[in-house]
Amino acid sequence: MNDVTQGRVSESGGEGDMGPEESLGVKFISFSDPIARPTLWAVPSPVVPKGANMTLRCQGHLESDRFQLWKDGELRDDRNEFWQQADFMLKDVDVLRDAGSYSCRTGQGSLWTEFSEALALVVTGALPKPSISVLPGATISAGTTVTIRCQMSPQTPTQDYNFALLEGKSLELLQRQSPGGTRADFLLLSVRPEDTGNYSCIYYKKTVPHRGSHPSQTLELTVFGQLPRPILWAQTSLMMVPGANITLWCSRPKLSFLQEVMFTLWKAGTQEPLQQQTSSYLWISFLLPSLRPEDTGSYSCTYTYRATSTRRSEHSEAVELVVPGSLPKPSLSALPALVVEPGTHVTLQCRQPLHIFLHGVTFSLIKVGTPQALQSQNPVGNSAVFPLLSVRTQDAGNYSCVYHQRMTPYHVSESIEALVIWVTDALPKPSLSAWPQVVSGANMTLLCQGPSWSRSFILYKEGDKKILASMNNTQDGTKFFLTHMTTRHSGSYTCSYQLQNNGSLWTQHSDPLQLIVTGTEPNNTLLITFICVSFLLLLLCLVLLAILCQGSIPVGSLQEESPRRCLCCPFPSLSTCLLSQHETTREEDSHTRVPKERPREPLISVAEDLQGTTYAQLNNRPLNETKSNLMKKSTEPTIYATVPRD
Repeated sequence: MNDVTQGRVSESGGEGDMGPEESLGVKFISFSDPIARPTLWAVPSPVVPKGANMTLRCQGHLESDRFQLWKDGELRDDRNEFWQQADFMLKDVDVLRDAGSYSCRTGQGSLWTEFSEALALVVTGALPKPSISVLPGATISAGTTVTIRCQMSPQTPTQDYNFALLEGKSLELLQRQSPGGTRADFLLLSVRPEDTGNYSCIYYKKTVPHRGSHPSQTLELTVFGQLPRPILWAQTSLMMVPGANITLWCSRPKLSFLQEVMFTLWKAGTQEPLQQQTSSYLWISFLLPSLRPEDTGSYSCTYTYRATSTRRSEHSEAVELVVPGSLPKPSLSALPALVVEPGTHVTLQCRQPLHIFLHGVTFSLIKVGTPQALQSQNPVGNSAVFPLLSVRTQDAGNYSCVYHQRMTPYHVSESIEALVIWVTDALPKPSLSAWPQVVSGANMTLLCQGPSWSRSFILYKEGDKKILASMNNTQDGTKFFLTHMTTRHSGSYTCSYQLQNNGSLWTQHSDPLQLIVTGTEPNNTLLITFICVSFLLLLLCLVLLAILCQGSIPVGSLQEESPRRCLCCPFPSLSTCLLSQHETTREEDSHTRVPKERPREPLISVAEDLQGTTYAQLNNRPLNETKSNLMKKSTEPTIYATVPRD
């Protein structure tokens, strides 16, 4: 089994062959798709005084959930974390316990990454301190090459030590060397003012544990020249209305030798500073209250090293503050169009009014929502051209421009209404609305609204394969009229619009509008169904009536006896009345005798048709049937027989 799974890594070579800056030589478990290798670094520095606290931070993969810290090939700490990184704190560091070579790895499930690059943690205070010197001197001009020399005691063995150049106070590791002698030379090529600061050095043992010397004395290096430029910005738009307040922020780079500086705010065209503040922070704010048009202009800031007041930084890049008001509005136009495809070159032209022509003015192009002017020009004529090259989606927006005098009293024009530039892959969706309330039988108006430069509109209904309507644009949008609303008008409607300069391009659909028609209305389908059913029932009644008339003829002589009830048959072949009751009884044979109590149930019913045929209806019940049973309604089938006439 691999040594990693046993809690110890394997190293290549002997202890004396491995430098702290080299890899641990770990034998890794091989994965077909390994996770990204993590990174390990020390906070605040990998060089730590004995007894201090420090943190080792392992930066892993986004989906890492396990972290391991290894020291000198052995597992030092193991923890579960659901973030991208894990911090391993070392308190009250000691040479024997904490000095050494560290690495980390991260895991996801059962998989582990490769180990990070090795980090040598050096604990100082175990060896005598070295000496430090600088050539050509500690105070030099910018652009000079400087050599800082670190020298150990001649009695110290030389073959087992590395040298490190440190920042004097934080002990941040700047450079490292393994010279193989008793000294190391660290070169600072073409130094700049920001290289000014405090330096020290140490030497430490190559092999683990990495015991280090006491730091050398601090060397102060001063490089003359302008300090790095600061940055000036505003958190709001730099196009302000008169009477408003604005705050400008000035920030400087972080330089170790600068403790407290003087920040200064400047306005172009003036010799004296507007405001000054002293601070040890990296930034400061300047408030400009109750702005007036004459506050328009270019602003910048600087900072000064207080110990040497002549050492001032470069000016920051200028920001243009515009307070419009006292001059007439300019005009702004766009070529080739207000709506263009991505990659098109757009030219915006800002022009003074025709009745006025001022010399020595600055034109500024402003995009609404952007803190400062996009472009500024000082043309000779009365207009300025601002190119927008290869426009993209983020270039779409509202643009305006102003012009102002470059000399006092800094009169500024009023700002124009914004000109909207659209890039076709960022066109807005139209909106679709309806009024009044949707009621059956009423009329309905659908309003599709889009940009003023849209050409025509189309109305769609979900489920229909054809376009419902198409109309040209009006000032307030396009209205579609639906008359005599019924339930079939219910559904989901959308609309889209077409561009004026591109007749083949239609925009995306509006958000769907759901219409539900309420109220009652005649239903032609139900009416037709009712008529058909009524007609069929009438026919069925007529057929049943005809059957009843033909099959219910009473017994008796049609010529001799008078009926008590008769029913006239509707058929032309039956012109006689059918007798419904026979009051006399007929003599039967000795085995059959029908009681008089059953006058309504004759055994035989005879009828005569027009062609001389007699029909008889026979009762086939058993002869010995009781009276009570005979009174029950018969459910047996009726038998028809033909009886010849006498």
